[in-house]
Amino acid sequence: MGYITIDTGTTNTRIRYIEKDSLLGSYQEQVGVRDTAITGSLENLKRTIKRGIAHCLANSHRELWDVEKIIAFGMITSNLGLIEIPHLEAPVGLKELKKGIVQKSFQEIVDVPIYFIPGVKNKVENSSPGAFMSMDMMRGEETESIGALCFTQVKGERLYISPGSHTKFVFFDENHRIKKCSTTLAGELLWALASETILAHSIPKSLISSVEREYIEAGIAAVKKHGFTKTCFLVRSMDLFSDTTPNQRVNFIAGAIGYQDLKSIAQVLEEYKPTIIVGGKRMLRELYGTILEILGYDRDKIILLEDPVVEKASSIGALKILAGG
Repeated sequence: MGYITIDTGTTNTRIRYIEKDSLLGSYQEQVGVRDTAITGSLENLKRTIKRGIAHCLANSHRELWDVEKIIAFGMITSNLGLIEIPHLEAPVGLKELKKGIVQKSFQEIVDVPIYFIPGVKNKVENSSPGAFMSMDMMRGEETESIGALCFTQVKGERLYISPGSHTKFVFFDENHRIKKCSTTLAGELLWALASETILAHSIPKSLISSVEREYIEAGIAAVKKHGFTKTCFLVRSMDLFSDTTPNQRVNFIAGAIGYQDLKSIAQVLEEYKPTIIVGGKRMLRELYGTILEILGYDRDKIILLEDPVVEKASSIGALKILAGG
């Protein structure tokens, strides 16, 4: 027997068929809860999920009766998804996440129930004006990070970094419980600079094609000395007056953005010195690994996941949560 997992984000839905921890079938479509927000309807999302389940089963040479359970997580449990489930409050572990699972049927999608995993939010001690600085939440990354940690033999304090449109930092304690999370707009910011500003001529829309450490270092030095907005405009100057390639320039500004990302959690890194596990797309894994090394973080405490692990981490995490341990 196997499992189908449904991972719906803001812009994409990924569906996978897993059997004995092996990924046998997968399907991805550029449909997410953003479509619900725009159209006011769940129909496109429902059709995508139905199509994805059929595709995964066909590619895996399986039938629906071969499926033990269908598990969903991510933005699909938000107010724009199939069912809204309140966030659980950190700290949380596998038992709390399993207890928070909600079962619901959608006959128009599939003839068996779907099990929905809730997201997680930070615990905020009070309602003072500054309390919002501790507020954060996630839907999907709790499942992804738990799955990713299954592929490491690391104990003690750990930090999982999931870079993408938003960079998500997920902190785990020595008891394998999620302590809190922190989010930045790093990926969206880089995309906006490359698409919607004067830097569109200077930065490739495809963004980083290879990591160039020298230019990452230069970007970090620039943002430390001049601040972020001046560093952004330096990209334009590099384009006009220096013999640099588009990839070198995007490494420069990505280094500055990544540095600012890690600066936001610098106090926690210094206090707990966690082992850092980096997921996400390969180029982003290499980027954050390089920045951490430049900043002097112990290379032996940095783990960059491999592509096959990244591909199935969320699904393995969902199975781990379903089992409750």
